[in-house]
Amino acid sequence: MGVDIFMYWLSTLYKLGSRKQNLLLEYFGVPHKIFFAEAEELRMISGITEHNIHTILKGRGSNQIDQIDQELHMLERMGIRFISKNHHDFPKLLKEIPDPPVGLYSIGTLPPANMPKVSIIGSRRCSEYGLTTAQRFGDALAKQGTIIVSGMARGIDSMAHRGAVDSGGLTIAVLGCGVDICYPAENRALRDRIIKCGCVVSEYPPGITPHASHFPARNRIISGLSQVLVVVEAGKKSGTLITVDQALEQGRDVMAVPGNITNKYSVGTNDLIKQGAYPACSHDDILHMLNTSNTSNRVVNVVNDIVKKDKISKKPTCHIAPEEKLVYDVLDFEPIAFDEIIIKTNSQPQTIQYILTTLELKGYVQKLPGMRYTRR
Repeated sequence: MGVDIFMYWLSTLYKLGSRKQNLLLEYFGVPHKIFFAEAEELRMISGITEHNIHTILKGRGSNQIDQIDQELHMLERMGIRFISKNHHDFPKLLKEIPDPPVGLYSIGTLPPANMPKVSIIGSRRCSEYGLTTAQRFGDALAKQGTIIVSGMARGIDSMAHRGAVDSGGLTIAVLGCGVDICYPAENRALRDRIIKCGCVVSEYPPGITPHASHFPARNRIISGLSQVLVVVEAGKKSGTLITVDQALEQGRDVMAVPGNITNKYSVGTNDLIKQGAYPACSHDDILHMLNTSNTSNRVVNVVNDIVKKDKISKKPTCHIAPEEKLVYDVLDFEPIAFDEIIIKTNSQPQTIQYILTTLELKGYVQKLPGMRYTRR
């Protein structure tokens, strides 16, 4: 299987935390020495507590090596791969962060290390504007050949992944639980699509359930896998801002999507911009941050194609009848109520309802709860 069984064993001691795991590796040099170390030797390591020693000793019974071998075969049957930090397939960017995971569990195919990666994150509670922006960024960037990284959480994360898979691009979902567990449960269909268009990864062994303490650690992997972190929406005290701090500590570029100053979900992102984060007003801004326009002529051509398509998409009059265009021009990417559309167009409700239904069927309009509508 080509798996370092002692690195795998060390990864199962997740309660130590990655910093303690890396401290042990630094002290002993190789993982098998940790496995066979006596308690007295472990006590000599500054920073290793008695509780840590108990965790290590408890994790290696008399038949532990046989058990490890059985567990690895079980992973193989489940379609789960363990990638040690020492393995050449382990993401290079992630290996360079201050406290990298000692290994990753993965379902799916880990994309090539040389492909550009962007993390798109935001609050679970968010506006329609945030959801639409996350999906559009995920779609446009994935079409260009950029891998979208996020946490598969409700809200912004899910929409960024969805944009990537809808475009046929690649995406990586980082979980705060074992990769065999779908969290949140309603994302099972999305998870299955992500596995086919990339992979689901975690530093936590299979069977480990979600816990609040896991997510800050999970977030450092999200930012650590990417060159650029994009925050779509975040409230003033959003947990998303913790990921921003981690990204800055890792030397990553941070971008934020400007939002409506009256929207509570944009307070955090607007504050980030005031503090020096780069504004992400379009996917082109993100591409510029990645410097992908200088990597190859192929990428330049793809980017140009995307820009041309965007310009065309902003002028859909060739597919929209004049009476439909009257309604379409009233709409924006912020939701607008049905009654307001009637007032702005000075038309009859039956007529507007018919036109909106037609535009929705053509894919230009999205209907939202409460008789509200936005452009697609």
